[in-house]
Amino acid sequence: MRAWRAICVLALLAGCDDPAPRADAPATVPEGRAATAQRAAEERLRARLRREGPLTLRAMQAYRQAMPDTIAICGQVNPGGQRNEPFLPFVAVVAFQGDAAGEVEFHLAASSPEATRVYYEMVDRCFDGGGPAHARTAVRPLPPAPSVDPSVVFSATPAPAPAPATQAPAGSGILEPGPQRLPSPAPAGGTAIGTVSVRSPANVRSSPSGGGEVLRVAPRGATLDIFAEAPGGWYQVGEGEPWGWVHGSLLDR
Repeated sequence: MRAWRAICVLALLAGCDDPAPRADAPATVPEGRAATAQRAAEERLRARLRREGPLTLRAMQAYRQAMPDTIAICGQVNPGGQRNEPFLPFVAVVAFQGDAAGEVEFHLAASSPEATRVYYEMVDRCFDGGGPAHARTAVRPLPPAPSVDPSVVFSATPAPAPAPATQAPAGSGILEPGPQRLPSPAPAGGTAIGTVSVRSPANVRSSPSGGGEVLRVAPRGATLDIFAEAPGGWYQVGEGEPWGWVHGSLLDR
């Protein structure tokens, strides 16, 4: 079950909204520092996976962070090196001391809670100029993760309708409930219920999920009206009328 949930979050990572680079961030990472940071990330991977020798990696990329002398390494690893095993995403944030790698903050999506953490670390870190500009004084709370229904992500067959409530044997006086339904998104309306500010360029989607069609891109700093909310932290936004859905991790309410 834990591996299945991690795979579900992998599907989200494939369709998540990547924040745009900050205008004041350097465009590239020096080659020497990138190589040093990647070696530090691989050492943490070997220690976590208890493996020696070469690792099966892909999509490795180095990003300079807003905090000085800090580089984020984002990529994916195949834990067992087998073709039938999924690649798990990871994020390693390497703080340099001079030319040497110092402290390493490491996250690997090997379980459902860790996959949620990696999802937000990738949104926050995996672009040039990412992360906080100063050292963190406390662990930041995670916003709610987007809802993932495995039957929607991995199956083209519609899920069966929930069974209606059934009556217990006559005379018992007990009503046995059937399977519970998941909460539905709030109905779309034409009256704004609040406003939000766009934290970074965000995709406005046709439905409250990471797989919804992108209808437009809301620019950073824009103030938008809220018309409805949906489970998983999604907001229906627009100007005067609803445009579509944006996840709350990209908004400031």
